[in-house]
Amino acid sequence: MSHSKTFRARFRFRLQKKLSIKAKEYRIQVSTHEVVISPQLPDLDIMDSEWLVMNVRDFKSEQEAKKFAAKLKTACEVSSVAARLGIDSGLDLPTSGFGKFVKDQVREHSGILLRDNVHGVDIFPDNPNVRIGIISGTATVRAAPDPFLADLNHLHEVVENASQKTRDIVLLLNYALMRPEPVAQIVFAFSAVEMLGQTENWSADQKRLLGALAVSARESRIGTEQEREEIASAIQCMHKLSLRQGVLRLLASLDLDHLKPVWDDLYGKRSTLVHGLAPKPGADYGDLAFKTISLCGQILLKAIAKEVKGASSHTGVFYGLQ
Repeated sequence: MSHSKTFRARFRFRLQKKLSIKAKEYRIQVSTHEVVISPQLPDLDIMDSEWLVMNVRDFKSEQEAKKFAAKLKTACEVSSVAARLGIDSGLDLPTSGFGKFVKDQVREHSGILLRDNVHGVDIFPDNPNVRIGIISGTATVRAAPDPFLADLNHLHEVVENASQKTRDIVLLLNYALMRPEPVAQIVFAFSAVEMLGQTENWSADQKRLLGALAVSARESRIGTEQEREEIASAIQCMHKLSLRQGVLRLLASLDLDHLKPVWDDLYGKRSTLVHGLAPKPGADYGDLAFKTISLCGQILLKAIAKEVKGASSHTGVFYGLQ
């Protein structure tokens, strides 16, 4: 009697804050599939593990499993920043495993199919003899499982709308949330907003004005002809707004003008920190990091929500500035 082959999707990831679930297994419904969440090590409760695994079964094809898992991974990344958790979702590559000789010997003598422990998504035939090779170590800040898990079903349906630019923003914000060092959090969070601000361009009128200024420089009697030409060329090469101009334009486009004074204040402190005078030995930058993540989180999630509906629904809870 033959059985049709089904496929399994396994998504292994690390959270900066452990989820406060006192159980070895937790099930949620995402689209048409049940997602089973468990700690990497089976003898732990979910609340005791920063490494978690999502297993999803009963896919009719490898391609179907890959598509679902890719959306699930992106949904987790967006939900993580929305809930201010921080997730390291991996590059879909093994972090530990066994050599081919060992795998062949184990399969030959016991029928067990050893697979490498992939950080990220792994797709394979759903054979009951599959075992994942795990080499471990340990670390506790916990967070409520919701809204991180509660939002996954909705986000799984809409994350396909996310452009690569939006996915890069989510990656940077998650990276900032995952850093234990306050200075790193500050640098990466501001960098994510600046990166987004650099997509802003001069208006048509501003481009015409730059052209007129270049002509005016060439026709001026100040300086030598070569000096005037250098100035004109410099004006014509001003293709992008400055970092600050780009961010202010971004805030205006997101209806976040009220955050401009806060941005200037915190960015000034960031500049003092980065450009030579600091970090000072023994100084505590935790408060600045918290405010920076709160500010940048509000901005970035508002931008993300343009493509991923609902991404900014929790900013008032998790990214408040007061």
